[in-house]
Amino acid sequence: MLASSLKVQEQLLREHSRIFGLAAELNALLASAIPVDPDVLAKARWSFASALMQHLAVKERYIYAKLEQDRRPQVEAFYASSKSDLLGRFAAYTQHMENWPTARALAEWSTYCPNAAAVVDRFVERLKHEETELFETLNRFDVDISFPSTVTSNWVRKAFDVKDKVHDKYKPH
Repeated sequence: MLASSLKVQEQLLREHSRIFGLAAELNALLASAIPVDPDVLAKARWSFASALMQHLAVKERYIYAKLEQDRRPQVEAFYASSKSDLLGRFAAYTQHMENWPTARALAEWSTYCPNAAAVVDRFVERLKHEETELFETLNRFDVDISFPSTVTSNWVRKAFDVKDKVHDKYKPH
């Protein structure tokens, strides 16, 4: 593996650690039996969402776009499976955010919390899986991730699609 590819991989692992920390903070709030302060919840939700989607944007530029362009059968198969899984988790996450603006989350706290924790945990699980499967595949097939590629998905734009649901001024709709 190129030293510059290794630096990108190390940066992505540092981002994973940050996202794991934000997920733990959010899950700690979700463990409360009573609704938490709306501003604290909104901040935790947005911190996790924005960090996750910024991370996905970086991965799109450095990894997914390269895997998508690679024509080796094993890489194509891995990419198709991995991207399908990611898009499924992301669709569930954005649907969750659409269905649970902060006001509704606070009003229906006991229903919201397990739902939210499950969605967060699915992404934590995905990132942990990537630390072995994704990075192992990149190394095995010597995929050069030292420089960005043209992107196929705009993850950051998608983040702002859900931002209003997080910061909805906590008014029931």
